[in-house]
Amino acid sequence: MTPASLASGSPASDSPAAASRFLQRWLGADPARPALLDELCELSLADVDLGALLARELDAGLPLPRAMRRLRNLLVCGLIRRDLEGLADLAEVVAAMTRFADFAIQTHASALTTELVAAHGMPTGEESGRPQGLMVLSMGKGGGGELNVSSDIDLIFVYPEDGETAAGPGQRQLSNHEFFVRLGRRLNAALSEVIEDGFTFRVDMALRPNGNSGPLAASLNMVEEYLIVQGREWERYAWVKARAVTGDPEDIAALDAIVRPFVFRRYLDFGVIDAIRNMHAQIRAEVKRQERLHPERSHNVKLGRGGIREIEFLAQVFQLIRGGRDPALRERSTRTTLRLLAERELLPADTVVRLLEAYTFLRNLEHRLQYLDDAQTHTLPASEEDRLSVARMMGLPDVATLLARLEEQRSYVAAQFDAIFADKTESTDPEAATLADDPENR
Repeated sequence: MTPASLASGSPASDSPAAASRFLQRWLGADPARPALLDELCELSLADVDLGALLARELDAGLPLPRAMRRLRNLLVCGLIRRDLEGLADLAEVVAAMTRFADFAIQTHASALTTELVAAHGMPTGEESGRPQGLMVLSMGKGGGGELNVSSDIDLIFVYPEDGETAAGPGQRQLSNHEFFVRLGRRLNAALSEVIEDGFTFRVDMALRPNGNSGPLAASLNMVEEYLIVQGREWERYAWVKARAVTGDPEDIAALDAIVRPFVFRRYLDFGVIDAIRNMHAQIRAEVKRQERLHPERSHNVKLGRGGIREIEFLAQVFQLIRGGRDPALRERSTRTTLRLLAERELLPADTVVRLLEAYTFLRNLEHRLQYLDDAQTHTLPASEEDRLSVARMMGLPDVATLLARLEEQRSYVAAQFDAIFADKTESTDPEAATLADDPENR
C-alpha cells in the first residue's frame, strides 16, 4: 500500500490499514498529508519529538488548541498505519498515546496557568508562603502508561494548600481554590472541546473525591480528609494507578504520602477480594443490561466475560492484598504487574504467559475496533462488513476465525478470574457503581 493510494480513496485491498475509514478521511483531506505520514512512520512513535511536531503547527499560525488537535490526529494516524503494517507492537502504541496525553496536559496546563497568573497573581500557600502549582493526576490506563488510541483520560486535579493569589495592581485576587477550579475548567475545555480539528482527549473527572458532585479541584488536606473519612474500598483500586503528570516534586511526594497508606495496607489484606467482586458484579450487570437493550453489542472485549477488565482485576487484587508489604507490587502497568506476580510465584508462570497473550490479543482487538472510525468503542460492530474488516486488521481470514479466537482468549481469562473471585449476581456496595457508570462501560 502507498499513502497516495489511501489518499485517493482506493487503498490496496490487501492492506489492513485500508480498513481504517478515519485514516482514509484524514489522508484525503490534504494532499500534503501522505508525505507527512511517510516521514512520521519511519521510526518508533513512542519517543517521537512531540515538541517539534507541535511547533510546526504553531509556526503555521494556528492557536494552541487547534495545533494540538492536528498533532493528535497525525499521531493517531501514524499509529494506525505502523500498527496495522506490523511496524509497531502494543507496547509502542500505548506508550505513544500515554506520552502524548502527558505532553498535551503539560503544555496546556502551563499556558493556561500563565494566563491566569497574569490576570490574578500567583496562588500562594497560606501556611508555607510558597507558590502553588496544579497537580494533574492521570488515572486508569493513562496512569498505568497503557492508554488506548481513542480513549478518554481520567483525571484528578489537586493543589497543595489553601490561600490566595498574590494579586498586583490591576489583578483580581482569587482564593487558591477558585484559581485552580478555573484552571481545571479551562484545561478540560482545551483538551476536550470539539472544534474544526476535532478534540485532543475526552476528559472524565468522575474518580475525583466525591465524584461528579465534588469540587473540580481539591487541596491536599481535602484529599486526605476524604480518603480517611469517606474513601471506599473500590477507590483503592482506582488510586493504584494514580500518576502525577504535572506538579512540584515536593508536592507530589506529599500527595503520595497521603495516598499510599490508603491504597496499600501494612497487613495482608484479603478483604479487598470482596470489594473487587462487588465492582465486577456492578460492571457485569451493566454490560448485561446494555446487551439486552442492544443485542448487536454482545461482544464487549473490555467489560464482558473474560475481557480486559477481568485481567486488570486479576493483577490488581494481588497488588492490593500484598502491596503494603511488597513495594515492588505498587506498579501501575497491568503487564508489568502480571510479570511481577510470576517472578514472586503468586501466579504460575505459564498462567501469566497466557494472561499476557490474552491481554495483548484483547487490547489489539480493542484498538482495531477504534481504528475503524476513531470511536471510543469496545464492542464488535454490528455490520458484517465491518467485522470482516476488523478480522483482517487482526491478520485473520474471516469473522468466524476472529470469533473463535476471541472466545478462546475470553474463556481462559474467565476461568482464571473465577478461580479467584466467586461470582455474585449483584453488588452490596452502591458506591462501586461509579465505575459501572463510566461512559466506557456503556
